[in-house]
Amino acid sequence: MNETYAFILEYLILRRAWNLGYMPFSNFKRILEYALGIRDIYYIRKIFLHLKNKGFFIRKRNLKRSYLYKFLGPKSSTTMLVKF
Repeated sequence: MNETYAFILEYLILRRAWNLGYMPFSNFKRILEYALGIRDIYYIRKIFLHLKNKGFFIRKRNLKRSYLYKFLGPKSSTTMLVKF
């Protein structure tokens, strides 16, 4: 599991996902599905929630009472210093 978290963080950093701005979970789900090659929504949601709880994503509530998420970027997320 730790290798998966590190791979996802490296992929998002290489893709410069912090420039994408605030997006719904469904967009990040598609990015994770493409990167991992896994279509299991429960597994992808578990990975996303773990990274969000570790502080790699911030969330903002929108007018539709749902949330938008933003990847914070390489300055706030260093893969070598994070303990999963």
